[in-house]
Amino acid sequence: MTYSCSNCDDSFQSAAGVTQHVALHHNTCAVCDDSFDETDELREHIHSSH
Repeated sequence: MTYSCSNCDDSFQSAAGVTQHVALHHNTCAVCDDSFDETDELREHIHSSH
């Protein structure tokens, strides 16, 4: 089973994968719900905090 992003054509093998991916579209961390102005800020947060 694959999980598809509702915002683009990407698909994932797990629900967790698509949840994290969709969060990037909204610049919101899927783990702690912190919001960011830029996608790069979100990516840096994910790599440094989770």
